[in-house]
Amino acid sequence: MLFISAIINYTAETATHIVERIKKGDKQLKEKFIEDYIPFVLKVVSSFYSSKIVDLKSSDEYSIGLMAFDEAIEKFDSDRGKSFIKFAELVIKRRMIDYFRNISSVCKNEIPFSYFSSKSYVDIEEQINLSNRGTEMDRYEFIYELKDFSEKLEDFGLNISNLPNYMPKHKDSKQMCIGIAKKIVENRKIYDKLRNKKYFHMKELSKIIDVHPKTVERNREFIICLCIIYGNDYGNFKTYLNKIC
Repeated sequence: MLFISAIINYTAETATHIVERIKKGDKQLKEKFIEDYIPFVLKVVSSFYSSKIVDLKSSDEYSIGLMAFDEAIEKFDSDRGKSFIKFAELVIKRRMIDYFRNISSVCKNEIPFSYFSSKSYVDIEEQINLSNRGTEMDRYEFIYELKDFSEKLEDFGLNISNLPNYMPKHKDSKQMCIGIAKKIVENRKIYDKLRNKKYFHMKELSKIIDVHPKTVERNREFIICLCIIYGNDYGNFKTYLNKIC
């Protein structure tokens, strides 16, 4: 039996390679891989709570996280260009949201609505007119997206509270930026460079768009915001963009 813990460095590339081997039928490798990645599962599950859960391993949420991790192994397709770690994180988050949605009408106290106490998130909700979204679970899901989006923006030196300032005033300009962002996300080489190195070259970008470089540069912050939204599973943000653009 291969002891992965002796060689694994927990990078996305290494995990992706191991999952490819697992999918070829190595069941022993799968068992050890899941065991080694328990800390990762716990980290993703615990991110749904603002305070530390004392015995998270005994919770339903932990079981759901493990099942979601196993599901991610089965469904992962390296040809689609995503790292396994990012894919697994997304699957776990989706299953957690499904879980909270299912129990919300029965036991609302189990839902970590402590997220709603964050003044900055409430302020953003008001700025983009989404404070009356409907059900509490819809609002929870939106705030979770908001939290994740905010963290990704910070990696680019951007602040979610400045989102209205990044956005151009005219509808045509917004539509133009959306078109540029979608083409960036569809181009694996350019999008990967944006995600990993936090920039894109105008020379490369000019090959797939017909927009003056100065115009792109003037709207760079908003285009980056859009790339993050379209490159991730932010359903609420996409709906919001459809309404304002």
